[in-house]
Amino acid sequence: MQYDIVIVGGGSAGCVLANRLSADARREVALLEAGPDTPAEHMPLSLYDASFLPDYFEPTRYWTKLEAYMDPIGNKTPEELAATTKARRYEQARVLGGGSAVNGQVAIRGIPSDYDEWEAMGATGWSFKDCLPYFNKLERDLDFDGPYHGKQGPIPIHRIFPPDWGGLSIGFRDEVVRRGVPYVDDCHAHFGDQVFPFTRNNAYLHRVSTATGYLDGATRLRKNLHILGGSFVDSLVFEGRRAVGVRVRRQGKTETILGREIIVSCGAIHSPALLMRAGIGPGDHLKAMDIAVRLDRPGVGANLQDHPLVGFGLHLTPEGRMAETLRCNFLMHMRWSSNFEGCAATDMKLSISNRFAWSRMGHRLGTVQFGPNKAYSKGFVRLKTSLPDDEPLVAFNLLSDPRDLGRAKYAARYVYDILMNSPVKAMYHEVWPGIYADSVRNLQPQTKLNELKTNIAAYLLDLGGPARRFVLDRAINRRYGIHAIIKDEKLMEEWLREGVQGDWHACGTCRMGRADDRMAVVDPVGRVHGLDGLRVIDASIMPSVPCANTNISTIMIGEKLADAIAGQAVAAS
Repeated sequence: MQYDIVIVGGGSAGCVLANRLSADARREVALLEAGPDTPAEHMPLSLYDASFLPDYFEPTRYWTKLEAYMDPIGNKTPEELAATTKARRYEQARVLGGGSAVNGQVAIRGIPSDYDEWEAMGATGWSFKDCLPYFNKLERDLDFDGPYHGKQGPIPIHRIFPPDWGGLSIGFRDEVVRRGVPYVDDCHAHFGDQVFPFTRNNAYLHRVSTATGYLDGATRLRKNLHILGGSFVDSLVFEGRRAVGVRVRRQGKTETILGREIIVSCGAIHSPALLMRAGIGPGDHLKAMDIAVRLDRPGVGANLQDHPLVGFGLHLTPEGRMAETLRCNFLMHMRWSSNFEGCAATDMKLSISNRFAWSRMGHRLGTVQFGPNKAYSKGFVRLKTSLPDDEPLVAFNLLSDPRDLGRAKYAARYVYDILMNSPVKAMYHEVWPGIYADSVRNLQPQTKLNELKTNIAAYLLDLGGPARRFVLDRAINRRYGIHAIIKDEKLMEEWLREGVQGDWHACGTCRMGRADDRMAVVDPVGRVHGLDGLRVIDASIMPSVPCANTNISTIMIGEKLADAIAGQAVAAS
């Protein structure tokens, strides 16, 4: 099987590449996805459309659940991590559309300084001015027009404005405005500190992933586009220094698929793992894995970044809840400046989830989530074994940079002050440190049994007193009290280190940069330094994590590099 382009991974970037590169009928394009090819008409829709669909889909088909180590100090070796640190689950999508098919549908771009920093770090041509045309190209903004908005793209952008917000979101909006953070309707046209409605890749209450937006019916009719779901790539195939194909397990058989150019688009966790299994990466580590070193590039798997996320959970009063008819729970988002030494402006984020889940119990619970939006902690991805079926070792090292830990403490105190000393206090019965508890997450799948359990829990919550305490004692971790962690610096740090989690914004592990930068893996058009016929195009090539959920930035990367490959540049305005 011979193609011009072989794309390994049908995620947020891979689907974009498949669409744009197959637009030229002379180019044969193969898109390989380890998970199922699930066209829009066959995608099950959650009744609660902002839920994270791993808890709704069949996990073994739609997710790979790998272990992620959150070393808060950041000084353990891979061996020490595996032996001494408790792993947490960190889901990665395994379905056509990737993260865009299962995430919270947040479509925030970030701010100009994010992309100007990329260029300063060696990603020539990736300033905000260079990226803006591709942000506009991907989107169809349903609310706004103008130079910062696209109107013709495949991904709809939609907002829910304050008149439809729940009481908790409105209360927080009003209080932060009173404290000096301005409200804007449109975060894509205004930068700096601000509070605003979430932008979402959603139209008419339905998710639009890259699988549905870019691989629509007309695109799938192209005879030169070959979408091969259920295709697990074991390895890359080389002739000398040139990548010429991939070894694939598909439909119970192993076959070799050849391509003039191979594009790895497996995400920030699995793209570096695939490269390392092919002998591309840190030489000492590859030798330890008994892998022949094809290219000693220490940046492969390094520079792993994510947004450290912590927060408070709330049992909402009726005034604090959102309308039961509103399906989206992500309503209010804020970015603001900590003014900490050594930190960029507009470096913090806060978001309100005005409902926790689809159920009656979930309707009574909310969260306030916060942390560094411009994160500085870095981790790594390494192989556990050379076997393709073994998930890699992933160490995020969240809060290992003192600036991240210090700002997480600051944000906790900032939010606590709002909760205790503003009209927001009328919006909840009780508040506690922490966001996700397994006991609550396990109730998210929409089953008859869970509906019965959560209806009973909702009734007991509304009774108050001992009945409410009975439910909350089983739903949350009572080890930390919110007043205690604010008063005790040591206890707060213990809570943060134990409870911090990634925000599913992994990036940076095959970063762009100059060829003479040993920690850079690819050049500004995604070509792997030192090899031919091989590119990486996904969130792994980001030099640093943007001040935003990474999905829209990843789609933009797919658009920009599809243009680079096709030789058609969109003029920067």
